[in-house]
Amino acid sequence: MEVKQIVLDLCALNDEQEWFEFKENWFQPETLGEYVSALSNAAAFHYKKHAYFIWGIDNATHEVVGTTFNQYREYNKEPYQNYLARNLSPSINFSS
Repeated sequence: MEVKQIVLDLCALNDEQEWFEFKENWFQPETLGEYVSALSNAAAFHYKKHAYFIWGIDNATHEVVGTTFNQYREYNKEPYQNYLARNLSPSINFSS
């Protein structure tokens, strides 16, 4: 299933679940890794193949609003995406 359809399907649900999270522009570099880990553990607990942290969605209305989040922004002298992938095991994947 393509990313766009997954996002639309999740937005159609009444509430967020333990295995997916919506944020508009939230970015806290150290906390994000912990958040991703918690989401993946919840996905496993609920027998989901994937967990999702989705930027650009209004948390209350689930409306697609866009984001200024940039996974390539520099953090600790490297792109944040690389930093996060290097520090999580198994590695994560960003899709757009």
